[in-house]
Amino acid sequence: RKGEKRMSEAEASSPPLTLTMVPEYGYVLGVAAGMFTLQQLLLLLPVIRQRIKTGIHAPTLYPRDVEIKKLNLSDEQVKAYMCAQRAHQNLVEFNSAFLPLFLATGLIPAITRKVALAGAWTLLCRFLMGVGYQFNMRHIGALYSLGSFYILYLAFTQAYELVKSEMPTTREEILIVLQPHVDVLKEHAAALPAHIAAIPKYIEAARASVGF
Repeated sequence: RKGEKRMSEAEASSPPLTLTMVPEYGYVLGVAAGMFTLQQLLLLLPVIRQRIKTGIHAPTLYPRDVEIKKLNLSDEQVKAYMCAQRAHQNLVEFNSAFLPLFLATGLIPAITRKVALAGAWTLLCRFLMGVGYQFNMRHIGALYSLGSFYILYLAFTQAYELVKSEMPTTREEILIVLQPHVDVLKEHAAALPAHIAAIPKYIEAARASVGF
């Protein structure tokens, strides 16, 4: 089809993207390993300790009032468990979004060192935040967002730099990009009357199948 041919020609004109991993990416991997260690060891140990002390067993994350009453836990015990559990769970939730973006953005040689430094700042603040959670002082690590948002900014700017050379600028280029989609829409629009005309038949067939 013409639309598919135009799209294949546009794709063929785009040169392949090559990526060279620079030695500085080792810093990125080191920060990622540090985040993993913080999540799966340093902040997990307090949770295990509190589970042993309170008798709150997995898979329970946050016990309900009925379970708290059954275990005869004091307010102090509940608070200590909740703080330890939330410190760990909060980092789990954060890393699920942060680490993929961090590792992918760090692959771009021009900004690898910047990404690594921002990640190191984020790791330090998340460590302070995780420890502070245990003592009701989570605010001491709140500045971690400066590092994570800077990495997000770098990711957006590099994404733009990568695609801007392929972005259509002239009327002809825009038409080449849009034409395949326009052709598909025309095909669906041409087939629409036939589908509408067939609706009564579908309804009658459905009624017959259920005995109406």
